[in-house]
Amino acid sequence: MDWEFAFLDSIRDNFSNPVFDEISKFFGDAVIPIIIVAMILLIIFKKTRRTGIALLISTVSVVIIGNLILKPAIARVRPYDVNTAVQLIVSAEHDFSFPSAHTYFAFTTATVIFMRYKKVGICCYILAILMALSRMYLYVHYPTDVIAGTIFGIGFGIAGYFIEKALYNFISNRKYKAKHEKNE
Repeated sequence: MDWEFAFLDSIRDNFSNPVFDEISKFFGDAVIPIIIVAMILLIIFKKTRRTGIALLISTVSVVIIGNLILKPAIARVRPYDVNTAVQLIVSAEHDFSFPSAHTYFAFTTATVIFMRYKKVGICCYILAILMALSRMYLYVHYPTDVIAGTIFGIGFGIAGYFIEKALYNFISNRKYKAKHEKNE
């Protein structure tokens, strides 16, 4: 844990400035837009509906496992609660630290989009990296929280993609069989 505080303090000591403060605050508030993107993909555009469904599956899974199971089970306090000398530039969070939910939401979204749309997915990964870095810059997560959030996000994104694909194939096969049985 000492190395994690050294890492967080070095970020704060070497990079803290008003521009990075604002950028980090922006990314700290970006979880709701991620959910809105998922709903837009899911509901509005038929072409991206499957991506939206995969994103919804991934997001619900990561919330259940990350927020409802892991965070309370591990109950890791946030770095600013341990190092009380740090002055936050954002409001204090009211849940536990491990894993970083912002990070896994961002990487889940980036992964699901990348699985279908490589170029857009790369842009999403860049935004996810910025989100992850902002969590440490803001002193609200330890580096291992962010690493775990990244791994969970990518893993759940891949899982959501393949679950949606399996469901789609299952439903398509059932419709195909039903149609051909009707025609016989």
